[in-house]
Amino acid sequence: MQHVIVAGSTGLVGSELIRQLKELSNVRVTALVRRPCGLSFPPQITERIFDFDSDRAYSEIGTEAVPCDILLCAVGSTIRKAGSRAAFEAIDRGIPLRLAAALASNNPKAVFGFVSSVGADRPRGFYLQTKAAVEAGLAALGVPHVLARPSLLMGERSESRPMEELMTHVLPSLFSLGDQLGLKRALNRYRPVAATQVARALLQETLNRDVRGRVVIEGEAFYKP
Repeated sequence: MQHVIVAGSTGLVGSELIRQLKELSNVRVTALVRRPCGLSFPPQITERIFDFDSDRAYSEIGTEAVPCDILLCAVGSTIRKAGSRAAFEAIDRGIPLRLAAALASNNPKAVFGFVSSVGADRPRGFYLQTKAAVEAGLAALGVPHVLARPSLLMGERSESRPMEELMTHVLPSLFSLGDQLGLKRALNRYRPVAATQVARALLQETLNRDVRGRVVIEGEAFYKP
């Protein structure tokens, strides 16, 4: 029996992680939430009200109080929703690294799965620099970790993101043209990917593999059997 924690369980990828974990009988899942979601979960999934601003809350991650073999972090926001760059950074960089630090301290053999972004390995701009900072922080902590680096995420969000919605309609045609021009291999890492596929690949790597060091999922790796 593996104990899995999901942070960001109400977001696009996080909700897919929960949906897919519900189908598994060999896991016990804790979904960290700021407030009750009012959803009906099977017995193996528990909501835990979690104060993401509290040092004490983080200190329990990976202990007997909140056991954890795998922590999947799909926490994410936008500058517009967060209200400022500082607030965005506190969510997108601060929360993942605080969770990972607690896990590294309490159960260093546990695996940390993180939804990053394509381009985080060569960051340009504030968003990618924030993702890159998390990746660097995970390496410094020494916790075994899996990085999912999707491009544009496909799926129905609970919030409106007009630019993403526009690109969802435009990009498929552009990538189809690129395929016709023989650029498929070069463009693969930037191809839009469904949140369902990101969640599946992340679960496959964290639940079914012996993770040591760093594993990166991007491009065609989201579709491997």
